[in-house]
Amino acid sequence: MERISLKQTLFPGLFALAVFLFFWLAYPYHVYSQEQFQLFQFSWRYWAETLAVPGGLADWCGRFLTQFFYYSAAGSLILALLLAAIQAVTAALAKSPSPLGYALTFVPSILLLIYCCDADAMPCTLVAVLLSLLCALAVLRIRPALLRNGIAVVATALLYFLLGPLSVLFIIAYLVHERKWLPGLLMAAVFAGCIVCFHKTMGYPYYRLLYGINYYRFHHHMPAWPWIAAAAEALVLVFAPIFKRQCKAWEGTAAFGAVMVLGALGVFLAYDGEMETYLKYDFLTRRFQWNAILAEARKDNPQKPFEMASVNLALVKTGNAHRLFDFYQNGPDGLLPKYTNDYIHPLIPSEAYFQLGMINSSQRYTFEAQELIPDFQKSVRAYKRLAETNLINGNHKVAEKYLKALEKTLFYRGWARAKMALCGNDAAIDADPGYGYLRSVRLHDHDFLFNRQAMETMLGYLVQENPANHMALEYLLSWTLLDKNLKGFVRFCPFEGFPGGVPRCYQEAFLLDFADTAHSLDNVPDFIEPAVINAFNLFMREHGSGAPAETLAKQFGHTYWYYYFYRLGV
Repeated sequence: MERISLKQTLFPGLFALAVFLFFWLAYPYHVYSQEQFQLFQFSWRYWAETLAVPGGLADWCGRFLTQFFYYSAAGSLILALLLAAIQAVTAALAKSPSPLGYALTFVPSILLLIYCCDADAMPCTLVAVLLSLLCALAVLRIRPALLRNGIAVVATALLYFLLGPLSVLFIIAYLVHERKWLPGLLMAAVFAGCIVCFHKTMGYPYYRLLYGINYYRFHHHMPAWPWIAAAAEALVLVFAPIFKRQCKAWEGTAAFGAVMVLGALGVFLAYDGEMETYLKYDFLTRRFQWNAILAEARKDNPQKPFEMASVNLALVKTGNAHRLFDFYQNGPDGLLPKYTNDYIHPLIPSEAYFQLGMINSSQRYTFEAQELIPDFQKSVRAYKRLAETNLINGNHKVAEKYLKALEKTLFYRGWARAKMALCGNDAAIDADPGYGYLRSVRLHDHDFLFNRQAMETMLGYLVQENPANHMALEYLLSWTLLDKNLKGFVRFCPFEGFPGGVPRCYQEAFLLDFADTAHSLDNVPDFIEPAVINAFNLFMREHGSGAPAETLAKQFGHTYWYYYFYRLGV
C-alpha cells in the first residue's frame, strides 16, 4: 500500500506543484497574456458561434478557463491541474504495475508543458487531450463488447466535431486496449470521413482539419508539440504495460527523477525569456504600475524599443522625465515606437498616445492590434480601450457596443456597467477626472491623420493647443533629445519654467548646443550649474583624446553627452 500511495499521490503531486510554481513564479506574464487576447462572453450566441467549429467544445472550455488567467496564480493552477489530470488518466489507461512504466506516463504531459511555453499555444489543446482520454476510459468500461464497439464508432465522429483532430487519442487508447482490427478500421474510416465532410461543407483546408483549427493562435502554421505528445501517448499506452516486474522503490523514484530532469531541460530550452520580459512590461503598463516598471527596468536594463517605451512612459507619469538617461536609450523608437504589423507590440504605444491625449492615434493602434489577432478573437483589453476612446470622442453608440459586450464577461462586468452610465452624458464625461482631462488636452484644431514622420510637429501642436498638457511637453523635449535635434530642443524647452531649477540632462543638452554654436563656454546662462560645466569640459577632453567608449561609459554613461556621441544608429 505504501508503494501505491507513493506512486499515485506523491509523484503526481510533485509534478503538479512544479508546473504551478513554474508558471506562477517564472512565467506569469505568459499566463496573463492569454487572458487579454480573448473576450469570453456568457451568452448563448457566443456559445453557439464557438461550438459551430470542429473542436468547438474544447475551444469553448479552453476559453472559459482562460478568463481566470486574469490572476496568474489561478491560471497557473489551471494549467497544472490539466497537465496532472492528463497524466492521471494516462496512468489509468496504461495500467502498468511497474514504477518504471508509471514514470513513462508523465512524458505526454511534459511534452504538452513544453508546448505551453509558447505564448500562442491555446489551453484548448490540453482540454482536447484530456477529454479524449477520459472518453476512452469511460467507453472501455462498457461491458457488452458489441455495444462498446458501436458506441466507440459513433463517439469517434462526435468527438472529432467537439474536440478536433486530437480526438484521435480516443481511437488510439481504445484500440490499444481492445486490440481488434475491425473496430479500428471503422473508427479510422469515420475519423477520415469527418475530415472530408468538414472540408466539403465548411471549406476548411485539409491541413487545418488535420492539425486543429483552434489549438494554436496562428492558423498558417502550428508547432509539432501536440502531435509529438499524441505520439508519445500512443507509445506509452503500448509499452508501459510491458514493464510488469515490481522493481525496487528506488528504481521507480530514479525513473521518475530522470523523466522530470529531462522534462526540466526541455522546458528550459523552450522558455522564451525575451517574450516574457516584454509581456512583463506590457502587463505593468496595462495596470498603470509605473513605479514597478522603473523598479524592473533598474534590474533588467531593457534595451528593446517597446520595453523602453514602457519605461519612458513610466518616467513621465511619475514626474521623472528628466531622468531619461538614467536608463539605456535607443533613440525616438524607445519613446514612441514605429507601428508593427502584429497584435502584441502596438499596445504599449497605444497606451502612451492615450495618456498624451492623442486619442485617435491610440484608438487606431488598439483597433488594428485587435484585428491582427491571428485566431480572429476579440480582445477584452482592446474592447476596454476602444470603449474609452469613443466615450472621450463623444461616439456614444460605438462605445455602448463595446460596453455591452464587456457586460457579458466575468471580470469586466462591473467596470462596463459603471462606464455605461457615461454613455450619452457628455457632462458626466467632462466631470470625470480622467476622461474629462483627456478631452481637454486632445487635439482639436490640428486633428489630422497620424504622421510619424512629423511626430515632433504633432507633439508641438499638442503643447500649442493645450499649454497645460505637461506630459506632451515632456514627450516633445524627450523626442528632440533622443532624435539628437538640439536646435529643436533649445527652441521648445522653457528653461525659466522649472521651479526647482533646470534638470541636469536638459542643462547637458543646452550646453552641448551652446558650445557648438558659440564655440566657447563664455557667457553661459546662469541656469547652467558650474558642476555641469566642469563635467562637460572633462567629457570633451576625454572624448577628444580618443578614449574608448567603455571607459567614458563608466563616468559619463548616464549623461546626454554620452548618448549623443556614442549611441550610434539613432
